[in-house]
Amino acid sequence: MQKNSTYKQIKLIYFVIVITLAIFAAFSFYYILTIGKVSTFETANENNMKSLSIVLALIGIPASYMFHKRKVSRINQSLSIESKLMHYKSAYFIKIATLEGLSLISLLIYLSTGHINQLIIFGLIYLFLLLNYPSQSTIQRELENNDKNDN
Repeated sequence: MQKNSTYKQIKLIYFVIVITLAIFAAFSFYYILTIGKVSTFETANENNMKSLSIVLALIGIPASYMFHKRKVSRINQSLSIESKLMHYKSAYFIKIATLEGLSLISLLIYLSTGHINQLIIFGLIYLFLLLNYPSQSTIQRELENNDKNDN
């Protein structure tokens, strides 16, 4: 029974983050359309913030995937399936939290600058987040691949 509750917890974490980010993105877009950007920066500062968002996305997305893969590959195969899922949940949460953080940074820079390219960066990161849907078969496949790599 613990196994099913762990799957549900992983999905709950995923859906809460995805829905919350979608609401925040919609609010940000509406805010920029109706009121405008939050603050005015010098052109150099705006460009630095936009560059920072791009660099963080280019570094953070692969880093989250590599960390997750490394963490899953180090799960001890002699553990019960419930214990493996608990370890998987922590690795998955870190990957999703990293993508969420990158998304929030892009949205905050979008609110600060009002430039649509930050919303596009958010969209790309959000797409990666959507592609990481934690289906039960995907989780089992990742854990099974880990079993095969150890043998």
